[in-house]
Amino acid sequence: MKSQDDKIKVLRIIARLNIGGPAIHTILLTHYLNNTFETKLVVGDVSEGEENMDYLLEQYDVKPVYLNTLKRELSFIGDLKSIFSIYKLLREFKPDIVHTHTAKAGAVGRSAVILYNLVHARFGKKSIKLIHTFHGHVFNGYFNRLVTSAFIGIERLLALFTDRIVAVSETLKYELANKYHIASGSKIKVIYNGYDLKPFLTIGKLSDVSHRRTDTAGNEVFITIVGRLVPIKGHKFLIQAFGRLQFSSRLVIVGDGLLKEGLVQLAEKLGIRQRVDFLGYKKDVVPVYRDTDIVVLSSLNEGAPVAVIEALACEKPVIATDVGGVRDLLGDKLSLIPDGVTLCERGILVPPANVQSIVTAINYLVNNKKIGYEMGSRGRIFVSKFFTIDRLITDIKTLYAEVLE
Repeated sequence: MKSQDDKIKVLRIIARLNIGGPAIHTILLTHYLNNTFETKLVVGDVSEGEENMDYLLEQYDVKPVYLNTLKRELSFIGDLKSIFSIYKLLREFKPDIVHTHTAKAGAVGRSAVILYNLVHARFGKKSIKLIHTFHGHVFNGYFNRLVTSAFIGIERLLALFTDRIVAVSETLKYELANKYHIASGSKIKVIYNGYDLKPFLTIGKLSDVSHRRTDTAGNEVFITIVGRLVPIKGHKFLIQAFGRLQFSSRLVIVGDGLLKEGLVQLAEKLGIRQRVDFLGYKKDVVPVYRDTDIVVLSSLNEGAPVAVIEALACEKPVIATDVGGVRDLLGDKLSLIPDGVTLCERGILVPPANVQSIVTAINYLVNNKKIGYEMGSRGRIFVSKFFTIDRLITDIKTLYAEVLE
């Protein structure tokens, strides 16, 4: 390792700071690693209709470099401009490590580093080490088969030049190595995300309702989903399931996005609009979780969803689709109940895009409150041990030391 006066330089790149775990993750890493490394964060623009997490930059005193050509959407000219902008930044900043996050930043950022290393190798200069984190993948539920195959091919090519790939869950690593053959398992390291969970860990147990919902009927079951209103999150399946429930209940939807109007119309069509609350985006979701009985994730694809981690930290029973790294969060499978519903250590798994399975799982938790409470308790213990900032920082420092050797 270098001396304090000659810190290792790390350039971190993410395509956009939209609402979600990857944005929180990269901001926290930039902030907490700055004492040990000289770090610089490069970010692009959020897409139309997306909320951003720029407020966290100020909170954690992170001053990024903005690239307005770096966007989630495909753009040959824009992406080419981003590659050369990052290449120029590499020549100026001269990082020891470039660490990219999410698909677009991974493609553009790694292309710039590959170009830099190829050009400067001629002059005997040391190559920049390259790390990429998969917070999920876009190989299922995003694009048609032809486009997906092209993206898989690109990722395989980029992986050849990447020193280490990080997956945020064991299941994600398995899929990258064994299902999509992006890289060998030996090149992929699992590092869980880390968050500041203190506000969620202080929420009272499910039996403590003295501080909750003084303005609503106490016997109403509150069901909550937190996430962007985009197709991949599968809100329509939860809304349809909610319409089939036969007990007093309320659905709370936290998040915003391009699908909001369509989802509101769906609730109206099903005759449940008065029992569905669209709260929009909330910077502080702790009060929402406090008033929640059951948290549901209805996504078609995920990495290691922060909403599930937060819900478990709040000791809430969770129902989630069996996609990506969700099963790693909910633990070992214990037993099966009808409609493909699986009881796990820390929650309930349901098949994706299956309305009836969500209905069955919700009914099960309503009729088995003790089991739901036990799941939540085990969930709180699990995430408070494995998803802390201190653990994340230690793992990343170890990773950087390994690649620099």
